[in-house]
Amino acid sequence: MTTTLSNTAKVTRQNLIDSFWLLYCKKSIEKITVKEICDIAGYNRSTFYVYFKDAYEILAEIEEQTITVEDFKSIVIKNLFHGNLFRDHRKKAILKSILEFFEKNKTYLPVLLGENGDPHFRQKVLKKLTPTVLSMYKKLTPQELLEVSYLMEYQSAAMLSMIAKWYANDKDLPTDQFLELLLAVTTNGVQSELSKYRG
Repeated sequence: MTTTLSNTAKVTRQNLIDSFWLLYCKKSIEKITVKEICDIAGYNRSTFYVYFKDAYEILAEIEEQTITVEDFKSIVIKNLFHGNLFRDHRKKAILKSILEFFEKNKTYLPVLLGENGDPHFRQKVLKKLTPTVLSMYKKLTPQELLEVSYLMEYQSAAMLSMIAKWYANDKDLPTDQFLELLLAVTTNGVQSELSKYRG
């Protein structure tokens, strides 16, 4: 909303968002009704429609606020492109910053990327990230830029899925151990890492 809200209106709006989120953590958005949101928040439907047109609008706002272009610039520009990207300590610093970003957004991010979350959210994340990363490859041909975008698609899908699973499992591996696993996969590839577990 572009208008300035009173403190009471801000509280009401946030209560509706929080009530939606309680439901969204348990079931898909298609099964969430405005009535359910209002029942939990303690408001009537007419109050809901003052702030939102439907549950999808609340979800879109949460997604928009969870990951901003500025967040990506902070991670990508500050960490990814300073120093030698191919050194393990540099990769580890990058992955650590991504985990820190997840922790900062742990209320929403693991759920949005989880199996009950928005199936389009990862694409929305990638859409925000891609221009920032591609801007660092000014000398590539259009064909090479296209290839980089496919590599980013592959890498982001694997990394985001791994981190989301880790959160879904209540971070069952210690953080340092999980970070080392992420680093190993990023450096050596999945097949190389899996081969260590074969007899």
